[in-house]
Amino acid sequence: MPTIDPTAESGNALGLLSSPVRRWFSSAFPSGPTPAQAAAWPLIAEGEHVLLVSPTGTGKTLAGFLAIVDRLLRDHAAGELKPGPRCVYISPLRSLGYDIERNLAIPLAGLQAALGLAESPVQVGVRTGDTSAYDRRKLRDHPPHILITTPESLSLLLSQASWRDRWRGVEHIIVDEVHALVPTKRGSDLAVSLERLVDASAHAPQRIGLSATCRPPDPVARFLVGPSRSCRVVEVPRPADSPKLELEVDSLLRPGEGPHRGLTYRRLLKRLRRAIDAHRTTVVFANTRPMTERITHDLRHQSPGRDQRGEEPCYDRETAIAAHHSALDAGRRREVEAMLKAGQLRAVVTSTSLELGVDIGTADLAVQIGLPGGVARCLQRIGRSGHRVGAAPRGVIVAATASEVAGAAVTARAGRAGAIEPLAMIESPLDVVCQQLLGMACAEETFVESAFALFRKAGPTANLDRDDFQSCLDFLAGDLASPAGAFEPEPGANPRWTSPRIWKHDGWFGVRSRRVQRWLWTNIGTITSEESVSVVADGKALGTIEGQYAERLSAGDRFVLDGRTLEFRRLDGLMLHARVVGGEAGALPVWHSDRQALSSELAAELAEFRAEASRKSVGEGPEAVRDWLAEALELKPGVAAVVAELIEAQDRYSETPDVNALLVEEFPSEHEPGLTYAFHAPLNRAACEALGRAFAARLGRRFGRDLALQAADLGWSIRLPEDARIGDEDLEALTAMDGLADDVLEGVDRGDLAARRFRHVAATALMVLRNPERGKRVRVGGLLWVSSRLYPLVKAACPNHPLLRETRREVLRDILDVDAAARWLATKPTLRLRRLSAPSPFTLAWIAPGADEPLHFDTPADALRRLHARMTASATGDTP
Repeated sequence: MPTIDPTAESGNALGLLSSPVRRWFSSAFPSGPTPAQAAAWPLIAEGEHVLLVSPTGTGKTLAGFLAIVDRLLRDHAAGELKPGPRCVYISPLRSLGYDIERNLAIPLAGLQAALGLAESPVQVGVRTGDTSAYDRRKLRDHPPHILITTPESLSLLLSQASWRDRWRGVEHIIVDEVHALVPTKRGSDLAVSLERLVDASAHAPQRIGLSATCRPPDPVARFLVGPSRSCRVVEVPRPADSPKLELEVDSLLRPGEGPHRGLTYRRLLKRLRRAIDAHRTTVVFANTRPMTERITHDLRHQSPGRDQRGEEPCYDRETAIAAHHSALDAGRRREVEAMLKAGQLRAVVTSTSLELGVDIGTADLAVQIGLPGGVARCLQRIGRSGHRVGAAPRGVIVAATASEVAGAAVTARAGRAGAIEPLAMIESPLDVVCQQLLGMACAEETFVESAFALFRKAGPTANLDRDDFQSCLDFLAGDLASPAGAFEPEPGANPRWTSPRIWKHDGWFGVRSRRVQRWLWTNIGTITSEESVSVVADGKALGTIEGQYAERLSAGDRFVLDGRTLEFRRLDGLMLHARVVGGEAGALPVWHSDRQALSSELAAELAEFRAEASRKSVGEGPEAVRDWLAEALELKPGVAAVVAELIEAQDRYSETPDVNALLVEEFPSEHEPGLTYAFHAPLNRAACEALGRAFAARLGRRFGRDLALQAADLGWSIRLPEDARIGDEDLEALTAMDGLADDVLEGVDRGDLAARRFRHVAATALMVLRNPERGKRVRVGGLLWVSSRLYPLVKAACPNHPLLRETRREVLRDILDVDAAARWLATKPTLRLRRLSAPSPFTLAWIAPGADEPLHFDTPADALRRLHARMTASATGDTP
């Protein structure tokens, strides 16, 4: 994709705008257009597809919108501005969409006043999952000129025949924070939706992508416009005189201390209170919603303490500290966002819902608790601070263990250097193909060949195989093999998965009934989630918790939501009634979410850092490595000492593995008979788990016994039964390249990973429904039958089912990284086996055996025979 120099386009940018818009802009921004605006406006005016990569705070919103608003105002002046969408803006987060609506209101109001009009001629509307039924009807009947929406809501609107003619006037499409969508199934779904939107338009809409963090930009540009169109890439560097990112690492452990969860948590609260008291607004990022709730509650309700001057805080913690995450009620999220914009909050604690784009002008510090996983996510989160002129993004990564300190140090160093990980699209996810085919059928009768051609225009599905496409159609039409009993046995259950969703005839297909349309509209999207129930406290909606958790509650039980302690009263269907009681925190709700893991680049850098620190420690002594850590990674002396002690302890007890070595450590299992083997490799969790499952498959075949696997960043562990042991001669066979992918797949099939992922694939493809039909109630937790019953039935009846193939692809390519594992094995790493009396410091720090997954290789007969032998031995006192 061609890249342009933004400085070469800055000459006449303002002169391209009409006189009223130019006068308003010059009055509002006397310093003139930013480099991003000066580069983007001419290209947008010319109708070119544009990917604008520009740092946060460089005017991307007006860079993307103002030339479009100018054109709409010109049409209004000429009497040619008709109702209906002319620009569709897509945001990955609902909160970001509402933020953009507020930001657009300012220039529109200014232009309205400059033109002397009673109301703005350019109408803006927002359509998300939070939009009320009344507003949805209003948008449909009186569609705005600029429609702000999300990928899911756009897909839903495209599937409704009543919106079909509304898209004919669309001339511009803006995708904000496009980098956040590229590597996800949400992105794959959106890319196909964009092609459907283009197909419904009477024009060839211009596409504009906005991003603050994407390297390299070419894959993102290809995602935005597809493989057959050209896209101009505008990369705007941060101004040379702008303040640099300030990012430090803080340790909750002190030198000489071991991990202690209670101690480090108390220190975390003290650290956060000091930060909140010393700053105007602090944004705290926790990696999970339960941690977000716990921290919010405890910051509000535990003894307030004093500020750095020994004085009581001058604000009410109860009202000045808030939580924000996607399980909270939409009204509460909007309230928190409005308070942030108005500078009324001293702190907001969030999981992921505020990491993109929402402007928090008063935020002067961002705190990341634990590791963010990747450099891009780290910069996005720290970038929520310092949005004022002359202010710098300031952040701190707070680590609770020595391994977290090491990971935070390399993350911060890469963040300061701007070393953002490259992005890659998900290739042809078949569950997304199924959902989009059903969406096309719901909108209108569709020609099969036209649908296939449309998929091939989108970047993620450009290489969609024709046979895969046809098998998705066959599944939706009910033409594939039907396993007996593949249905939910509960009353009011989900429909049979084999019931046809579409009809096919003479090269065309369409939806079978309005009931199927309702299934799609209430289950659309690719975001994986468990079944949830709504929580109402004292008559006010607060949010949702997972249904399985809700069903375990009894009257009087206490739990935390929105940072408040609630007392459970009753569960009515999918509505939980509670009351606010305050006081001590109750239990934390369980929300299942995707695990956090290091990027492959950070994992490799962390492994190299450990090896280099070890070499310096052995060769130059402990003080030298402390000085090097403090200098090379910009660590405080005490923080550097915490990391150095971990490296030194590993070298005393075992050894620090080189990046070209596979270190295998054997030690007795703690709570089970037999031995555990820890494997240390310079790979992230996805690649480590791929190798772990392949090794487990090979060991399972050799010993014919059940094993247990635990995968992590930089290593994995396998627990063997009591009569199995690995020798030096076994390592060559374990690391053989032949049949690696097949062995990874066998290791997957012997555990429960594939069955768990199949549940989400089946829900995305509408094989099963996440949300029941209106007026019906599916038993909470009912979708567990998809993993336990439906998955094996489909495997037996139709082994080549497209959703089984998608499950395998997702496991091997998205969750695991077989390619990275194979590339590293191909380097023929040095193999080292050490026999220890207990887990090494590195094993405890990074792998932490315990929450392992059983992999089944025993035959039922052998398992029964061994059980009988153990019982007999126990009764007689003999050893079997």
